[in-house]
Amino acid sequence: MHATTQHPSGAGASLYVHVPFCVVKCGYCDFNSYVVADRTVHDVFLDALDAELAATWRGGAPTSVFVGGGTPTLLDPPRFRRLFEILARRVPLRDDCEFTVEANPESVTPEKAAIARAAGVGRMSMGVQTFHARHLRFLDRAHAADRAEQAFAELRAAGFDNLSVDLMFGIPGETCDEWSADLERALALRPDHLSCYNLTFEPGTKLHHAMEQGRVQPNDDEVDRAMFLHTRRRLADAGFDAYEISNFAGAGGPCRHNDHYWLQGDYVGVGPGAASHRQGVRWTNLKPVEAWAKAALAGLPAAGSAETLRPRQRAAEAIWLGLRRRDGVDVAAIGDRLGVDVEAAFGAIRDQQVAAGDVLRAGGRIRLSPDGVLFADRLSGEYLAAGLGDDGDTRSS
Repeated sequence: MHATTQHPSGAGASLYVHVPFCVVKCGYCDFNSYVVADRTVHDVFLDALDAELAATWRGGAPTSVFVGGGTPTLLDPPRFRRLFEILARRVPLRDDCEFTVEANPESVTPEKAAIARAAGVGRMSMGVQTFHARHLRFLDRAHAADRAEQAFAELRAAGFDNLSVDLMFGIPGETCDEWSADLERALALRPDHLSCYNLTFEPGTKLHHAMEQGRVQPNDDEVDRAMFLHTRRRLADAGFDAYEISNFAGAGGPCRHNDHYWLQGDYVGVGPGAASHRQGVRWTNLKPVEAWAKAALAGLPAAGSAETLRPRQRAAEAIWLGLRRRDGVDVAAIGDRLGVDVEAAFGAIRDQQVAAGDVLRAGGRIRLSPDGVLFADRLSGEYLAAGLGDDGDTRSS
């Protein structure tokens, strides 16, 4: 594992920096995040982040940098500034690097916006989720609707011309009219990118536990489907490009960092619980802040787990990820790149999906049909299941 976690980044990799702190743990969230009263823990985190970057990021400039969480903007101004000082010292940045930071409305301030902008951040992604007070309360969000609009204005005033807004539909009890109103209020901000996610009940979350106890019921599938279709129609009318199932590019274009993941590019993750991938080797850092920081500060590997994916697994994951993209995925090219006979491994699944009208095929490339988009998770998941098969008879000569 030591060789894995110390693997130099090299060229062509993106960098993800995980800041695991939040003002409240949202009931739907299964990310590695913590509510910490003692802010000195933030100093320990920054010390350890500096040490981990020094050990793991060796090589050229990243293709993109994404600082996520948690809530990076929860750090107070001096610590927020130090975060970027560490990145500037440890990671060379090209002028054309997409540099994104996630933000939440309750912790954005004009001072923090100015710090990020001065550090070279060009893109901010703000978690709004909804503008309805009752749904914000249900989701355990810490901001009010008007605060989201104020925070957006503060980011614009700081000079950001690439702002993304995260929204969530399918909240239990939410009506189609409420979701439509959320979309309109978001569009009124004139964002440069929108991410619109269907709420999911992730195992281990407070929301999932409430569902198991019968205290919360998911919306009917037909209601969520109507919201999803309305989203695609309305955002298309507004000039947004649905380049991925849940992501819509406006004037800011697609999120290049996320697209790098969907194209199975290499990435290095630093911070508690952050994941990395290089050429079929994947590892995940220790999740608890204390354990991760102790390892990083001692100069030890911070990884808690690692796995080497077999070629067939890698091919299946590449199809699974690529099918989420509007342009689909070139299955034949994946086979050539990984040395996998994709016809033997996945041809029957593809043919069945094409015959059902769920997938469209053009040569070696497949993409979801307008009907298939509604069942993206199931359709792409069929390739993941097939990827668990034996590699022995699927390598191309």
